Amino acid sequence: MENTDLESINGKSHDPNTPEAVLENYLDEHDYEIFRALNANGRISDTELAERVGLSRTAVRRRREKLQEGDVLEILAVIVLQEADLADAQILVSFDQHVSSDVRKQFITKLIDEGLVYNTSSCLGEYDLMFSAWHTDLNSLKEYVWDLFDGEEIVNNYTIIPLLKTWKAWDKELDRP
Repeated sequence: MENTDLESINGKSHDPNTPEAVLENYLDEHDYEIFRALNANGRISDTELAERVGLSRTAVRRRREKLQEGDVLEILAVIVLQEADLADAQILVSFDQHVSSDVRKQFITKLIDEGLVYNTSSCLGEYDLMFSAWHTDLNSLKEYVWDLFDGEEIVNNYTIIPLLKTWKAWDKELDRP
């Protein structure tokens, strides 16, 4: 009998495109349930978490602490920009290929230190870097990006992609189309 048949009999399907499947090498079933509960409510007590996950409070606390200490799990607050009526955008950046790696590192560090930049990632393909930024409105956001790039020889080209509607963010459904 094939493995997929056994999984179907046991009531489990192994869809490789689920969060559980992607995380199975990093989190076991209990750790994943701890993550889901904390993602829904980061202030949940260990006692309530234990009840939801089906483990003792001590076991849940140990697992949560291990995940946090290993930097696999971080509990944080996120401003839902759309709900606060704030503008945000993805900015794709192509670097001048003649600049040194030190100049690239300095520019990336500058973005990391910016308070209105909430994500900075290296990427492959047409662009070298993608970052996410927010501001009060799209015009202010555009001016903010211009100011970030002012005097920067590293930036060869960039594209600002304003985000107009978000249906899901950080595993939280905000709206349905």
